[in-house]
Amino acid sequence: MRAKGKMAFIVVRESFATIQAVLFVNESISKGMVSYASKIPRESIVEIVGKIVNPGQPVDGCSIQYELHVSELWTVNKSFPVLPFQLEDASR
Repeated sequence: MRAKGKMAFIVVRESFATIQAVLFVNESISKGMVSYASKIPRESIVEIVGKIVNPGQPVDGCSIQYELHVSELWTVNKSFPVLPFQLEDASR
């Protein structure tokens, strides 16, 4: 998760596939929604509606080299803010 002013970048994972989801403040996304998305804890379950876009340059750190431009975002289940160990630690 990275948030900078009017945009946020989220790496979304399902099984072993990862894709970068992007939120930009526009007519359908408010600054409050970007702020809300930046505070979702890691490993939470989310539901996203968006559009798949070719970013023009490779997305570092993701297995799928496209971006998901988010139009709707829901948190289905929040994880604990501090987990006993992170997924990255378990996969090493």
